[in-house]
Amino acid sequence: MRRILLITAIMALTALTAAPAFAGEECDKDFGFSFGGYLKTDLIYDTTRLFPGNYLLYVQPYSGDANNEFFLTARESRLAFDFWWKEGIYDTKAYLEFDFQNAGGGENKAGPMLRHAYFQISRCRWTLLAGQTWDIISPLNPSTANYSVLWYQGNIGYRRPQIRFSTWTKAGENGKVTLDAGISRNLGGDIDEDKIDDGVDSGLPAVQGRLGYSSPIGRSGNMAVGVSGHYGQEAYDVDDLENIGSWSANADLSLSFNKKVCLKGEFFMGENLGQYLGGIGQSTDNMNNPLPSMGGWGMLSVKMTEKVTVNAGYGFDDPDEAEWYCPDEDGDWELKSKNSEVFGNLFYGVTKRVTAIFEIGYMKTEYLARNSEGAVITDTITEYDGLRFQFALKCALK
Repeated sequence: MRRILLITAIMALTALTAAPAFAGEECDKDFGFSFGGYLKTDLIYDTTRLFPGNYLLYVQPYSGDANNEFFLTARESRLAFDFWWKEGIYDTKAYLEFDFQNAGGGENKAGPMLRHAYFQISRCRWTLLAGQTWDIISPLNPSTANYSVLWYQGNIGYRRPQIRFSTWTKAGENGKVTLDAGISRNLGGDIDEDKIDDGVDSGLPAVQGRLGYSSPIGRSGNMAVGVSGHYGQEAYDVDDLENIGSWSANADLSLSFNKKVCLKGEFFMGENLGQYLGGIGQSTDNMNNPLPSMGGWGMLSVKMTEKVTVNAGYGFDDPDEAEWYCPDEDGDWELKSKNSEVFGNLFYGVTKRVTAIFEIGYMKTEYLARNSEGAVITDTITEYDGLRFQFALKCALK
């Protein structure tokens, strides 16, 4: 019932906002609205069990022969609403977007999930943003058919509530320097299992920032480079006696040689990065110490024709097993010690709004098992790999 009411409200809002003015009524030229998003259907074949299924994060351990799987899903489809208006000296934009990746329900009963919900006010060379959207750190994403764009595989950063200030200035004749700084919601774990988010329990937000530089190159190329980072804390124990730091240092590069060839990628290093989709989703070791990790990704994109674009890339996430500590007692522990993927895809414009995508990805996940019996400690590394073949049809709604 709630979903029916939500859909009805969205349709009513769209109809009211898009409706023309009545005769004799003037339209507000300083206000605009558009409806967008896309519908996407994915057909996926995996040669083994890749977690979680509809999208790809890592290879699950298996024994004996690998177990192949097939998925057919439309859950990545999105609805988006764009608003913009001008009041005096201020330009304001607002954006709202959902997809249907929310957990719960069956595959054919997917619930909506809030992706973006923010507004931004701009004047001259500064902007103030408030709401939920992408992190400031590591702002790039590769072009993939896979919904999870190399998350857990070298691409860190996610969406979270934040307040952000941005400004820019000229650098030389054609260059531009940008600065983004803000605070964001700490989305930690629950180490002490008191049903309170440890990030919230710290009583502090996380701090993020990025300094970037961009400039045209050649006749039709462009170069953009940036450095970014964040710092936050999580608190646990009955009286919040223990604090865990979370930090990252990142670099990003986008290099367009011309209108057909583009190279881009990112690198990161830091600790306690599970909430930022680093460390293969692992934030701490078995002693609740922050787990260090490093990784990155790169992608080459070539526009072959007006209708065909080919992309190829690689990403890896490598937690530091040397800093992985276990309790001083007999037992068995396991760590995802490295995760990587090589992918290639082809985007073909069937029509102006419909795109067909074919992608092949090869993923390998390494697990470090540690066994302690008395004074004897045994480490064993086991590799699991698999192939994913994915075909998608995507129809833009705008």
